Amino acid sequence: MVTGTVSAVHDFGVFVHLDGEPDGLCTGFIRVPDLTWSRISHPSEYVEAGLRITAEVIVTETRSGQVTVSLKALQQRGADGH
Repeated sequence: MVTGTVSAVHDFGVFVHLDGEPDGLCTGFIRVPDLTWSRISHPSEYVEAGLRITAEVIVTETRSGQVTVSLKALQQRGADGH
């Protein structure tokens, strides 16, 4: 599990500045399907820049230093709150 701050929300996913990483380096990424069990049209319906999150690491890409994380992994199936 990791914590961080949402830094940018795009139609393809969400970039997260993970705690403990250098300022300005967005090392976390949440794919749209990993945001929530609920159906959403755009990630901005669920998160916004500046939001503090706790997520589960699902893929670590050591070459790029990118970590794919999931908010959905920490939710009960069918839960819609964050």
